[in-house]
Amino acid sequence: MENLSKLDFGYFIGQVVTSINTEENQPLGIILEKGWLMVECPWRIRKGKDIILGETDCVSEPEKFSHKNLKKLLISKKILNISFFEQLILIIEFEDNLTFELFHASSYFEGWSFQGDNGFDVYTLPGGKVCY
Repeated sequence: MENLSKLDFGYFIGQVVTSINTEENQPLGIILEKGWLMVECPWRIRKGKDIILGETDCVSEPEKFSHKNLKKLLISKKILNISFFEQLILIIEFEDNLTFELFHASSYFEGWSFQGDNGFDVYTLPGGKVCY
């Protein structure tokens, strides 16, 4: 991948996931110690090279997969690294070899918003444009 963003996500490195929204029919919300991530686009979580849960699973098989599964995987996990390739993908690496990946996939809807208590605010607009 090329065009790694110059945005500095360092504020979030070392923070721990404290809560995940598990309400049905609500956007995925991941709460950190000093910030939050709101997700309204396709996502997946990998352990190593294997995909172990994805947004498609939750939509297609809600009886078996939901945000509750993601909560079990990520709650209390520390962020080790964040990479952002503008117009492509946001990658958050957690301890235990877990990687959370976001893909903006709409020309009509916003994709995700990442905010920190320090005033950090990055979000994607319809069509994938990144704002900060």
